[in-house]
Amino acid sequence: MSITQLHKDEHFFIVKNDEVMFKSDIQIELLEKIIKKYSTGTDSFEVEGYFVHVLETSQGTLFYIKPFMQYSNIDFLNPLSIKVLNSISDGVTVCDSDGKILFQNDIDIEIVGIDLMGRFAKDVIAEGLMSDSISMKVMESKEKVTILQTFINGKCFLVSGKPIFDEYGELQYVVAITRDMTQLKLLEKEVKKLEVQNENFKNKLHALHNKETTKSSLIAVSSEMMQVVKRVMRVAEVDSTVLIGGESGVGKEEITKLIHANSRRNDKQILTINCSAIPENLLESELFGYEAGAFTGAARGGKAGLFEIASGGTVFLDEIGEMPLLLQAKLLRVLQESEVQRLGSGKPIPIDVRIIAATNRNLAEMVRQGHFREDLYYRLNIIPIEIPPLRYRRQDIIPLVYHFLAVVEEKYGIHRTIESSAMKILECFEWPGNVRQLKNMVERICLLATQPEITAYIVQQELDSNPIIIRDIENPVEIQNIQEQVVTPKFSGTLKEQVVAFEKQIIKEALSKFPSIRQAAKSLGCDQSTLVRKIQKLQLTKQISYKD
Repeated sequence: MSITQLHKDEHFFIVKNDEVMFKSDIQIELLEKIIKKYSTGTDSFEVEGYFVHVLETSQGTLFYIKPFMQYSNIDFLNPLSIKVLNSISDGVTVCDSDGKILFQNDIDIEIVGIDLMGRFAKDVIAEGLMSDSISMKVMESKEKVTILQTFINGKCFLVSGKPIFDEYGELQYVVAITRDMTQLKLLEKEVKKLEVQNENFKNKLHALHNKETTKSSLIAVSSEMMQVVKRVMRVAEVDSTVLIGGESGVGKEEITKLIHANSRRNDKQILTINCSAIPENLLESELFGYEAGAFTGAARGGKAGLFEIASGGTVFLDEIGEMPLLLQAKLLRVLQESEVQRLGSGKPIPIDVRIIAATNRNLAEMVRQGHFREDLYYRLNIIPIEIPPLRYRRQDIIPLVYHFLAVVEEKYGIHRTIESSAMKILECFEWPGNVRQLKNMVERICLLATQPEITAYIVQQELDSNPIIIRDIENPVEIQNIQEQVVTPKFSGTLKEQVVAFEKQIIKEALSKFPSIRQAAKSLGCDQSTLVRKIQKLQLTKQISYKD
């Protein structure tokens, strides 16, 4: 077969001094278009379905022309093919069936440290430039082969070779992919390191999940609660008696759990005794126990009291202000002597417990009134911890809401989201029942809501449906004053208009009473930024005349 027959679609011509010196049987029109488009220094370009490659020779400029259909299959000078292969992050080489390296992308030249294009694989091995040839192995086996290969730069690479066959089943090309194992080794080390860290995290989470003390609703985001937590962590390490104060529902029991969880007694039990929930005639026998026959109905073998049962652990005396005076004296002996005496027995029993007491009452005032023993008060009040009400730590409200939403989802399988305006209402509410009231409100809203998202309307509806609870007011005059304040409406219009007018009046009074917005915001129990936004919304200024 002649060269003309083999390359009948290929053409060439040589130009020297702007004259065509030699040419094949290329059409004159195509030749002229190629010369017209050619720019000095250009290696290759395209003209009307032909690919033109230009070489400078001693006899002139050689123009080599091939149709796209031909070079797209066998010619690796195709600009698109070169761009694609050079964009690959691994090294790529292509050899023909004789082992001649027809193409080597830029990455392969970089990682092996030598340009091998145009050379035969067997010659490269003979010169010691590389230890082995993937192309020769593939040509021998006519199958995919993967080896570790060392090059002249001393680096070891993973090389995979794959054969490409023509339509007659004959080996036509070998494509080799070279991958630098250094980066892979580093990644492998990182993966193993992360796996170890992940396993450690899983173990820690599992341990935390299994600890009873982790079942806590204590959320401390605000600076006020963070101070409480810091104090708790300091006193947890010692066995001193702690007296926790604060309004009902602020989380006194959660603080107790946190103290116990971080104490040396955390592997022992914690017993909670509500002094107001147990009848007075039963409280003594429950706390201190009794011997057989101590009283009518006593168990035959007697019974250990809660202090005995909790020995080694922690006893939480909730509502300590409700404890009768007679039992207060016996509790003082427990604190001083670390022993109890059962009813009907004269034999003291040594115990080892840490006592944490809590109350929502003013024990100092009760001491002055003679309702609480002074010596017991000072014995309990070794380390006082006062928990601020929720309205004084509003930064905790949003995290608490999200926590309770998660609790509801885990408990009932009900998933709820809450819109920002609804969250704002919850954040601005006074919460006289504190965290307990907030928890119950979130749970009720989630259970009663008929849609996945809790809206501001739903929240406001639930808040409005709850009557005002007046507690701890013994003076009839005070009750009458409160009733007079809430019965007589001062504003007119719709509910929304009255609420806006009422809010405006309260802000006016606060701004006129306090010299700074910061102090006014503190008196209203809200953030300074919140008050500023409301002032802007209601079109008030600090210098406003407060006369309507």
